[in-house]
Amino acid sequence: MTTKKHILVGISTPEAQGEEFIAAWERAEKNLPPEEPVDRLYLQNLSMLLRVLSPKRMELIQTIKATGPVSIRKLSKELRRDYKNVHTDISELARLGLVEMTEKKQAFVPWDVISISAEIPLAKAT
Repeated sequence: MTTKKHILVGISTPEAQGEEFIAAWERAEKNLPPEEPVDRLYLQNLSMLLRVLSPKRMELIQTIKATGPVSIRKLSKELRRDYKNVHTDISELARLGLVEMTEKKQAFVPWDVISISAEIPLAKAT
C-alpha cells in the first residue's frame, strides 16, 4: 500500500502552534508516532487562506499534479492565463511549500492530498 503525501493547510494562532509543538514533543518523548499529517502550513486568518488557495491557484495546483513537472510558460498556455500572473502564483505557492521547482525550472506538486482546516471564532474572547 502506497502512503499518500499529505499536507494540512489551516488557520492557527502562534499560541496554538506553540501548544501543538509541545504536544508533538511530548509524543516524541513517549516514542509515540507523530500525528498525521506531519506536514502543515498555518496561515493567520481566513482572508489569507482564501487568497493563498484561491480558485485560480487551486486550478494551477491540480493541473500541475495531473500533468507532472511543467514549465510556467507551458502552464500559462494550457490554462490560457497571462504568464506574469501564473509566474506570480507559482512563486507564492513555492514560497509556501505547496509547489516546488525542479532544477530545469519546472513546477511540480509534492503532495497527493491538501487538507484544509479553518476554525473561525465567531466572537472575540473577553
